[in-house]
Amino acid sequence: MKYTLFFRIFLVALFLGQPIAKSQSVTVHDIATKMFAQSKGIRTLNYTMKKLERIKGKLIMQQSTVKLNMNPLKVYLYQDAPKKGLEVLYVQGTNNNHAIVNTNGFPWVSLNLDPYGSTMRENQHHTLLNSGYDHVIGILEFLFTKYQSEIHDMVKMDGSVVWDKHNCWAVTLTNKQFKYVSYKVLKGENVISIANKFRLSEHMILEKNPSIDSYTDVKEGQVIVIPCDYSNKMTLYIDKLRYIPLVMKVYDDQGLYEQYEYTNVTVNGPIKAEEFTRDYGDYNF
Repeated sequence: MKYTLFFRIFLVALFLGQPIAKSQSVTVHDIATKMFAQSKGIRTLNYTMKKLERIKGKLIMQQSTVKLNMNPLKVYLYQDAPKKGLEVLYVQGTNNNHAIVNTNGFPWVSLNLDPYGSTMRENQHHTLLNSGYDHVIGILEFLFTKYQSEIHDMVKMDGSVVWDKHNCWAVTLTNKQFKYVSYKVLKGENVISIANKFRLSEHMILEKNPSIDSYTDVKEGQVIVIPCDYSNKMTLYIDKLRYIPLVMKVYDDQGLYEQYEYTNVTVNGPIKAEEFTRDYGDYNF
């Protein structure tokens, strides 16, 4: 008697007492779990990033090429737009933990600036120290834990997309519980520490409280307005092979709040130690 191939496999499985394996589609939980794990194995990154960040109601665009070493943290940034030629170098534990900045303009000398200072934070949602994926992955892990009983209803697959020649999953997290709440500042807290505690956008807190002039301009007992979560919606394009986000779109109650697009991403590629020194031949500090 002749059998089809499938029937032969069925007979063998039946004989061995083993169930026939069925192909299963990947779930959002699978993707997120793998992405969280993969991010912890990143030692170095090279990428070009185009970002849009809403500042005072307007989306501000910047595009930069970045080299990043995770531990100790070392960052070199070259801005392609809007100010081509601007360079920033930061090496944790050196230069009084200040960044060296070549403004490629007046005052025509390199400056030593605090990454948390007002000059480097002007028109920026995040500090230079948040370069890479750690920040956004930390926010997502926090949300997955906070809403673990509801997360399957909050996250959905939007199909597949191709980004920078990479096949990606499009995943959207919608948080219907997003709102603004009152918060009483505790002793020793500032806007940055409050944002870190609840995994929020410190820039959003600053904008929602016009009476606050800076990230440190709060005092114990002061009541401020903060969002309950980082955003009400996030859409990510996650590389199917490397499990890294290549596009991140973040929304608040007014619309698009920030968007980050990564191209030419290299994970754990070699970066010479001298590429994080101001005297490296390709730099102009």
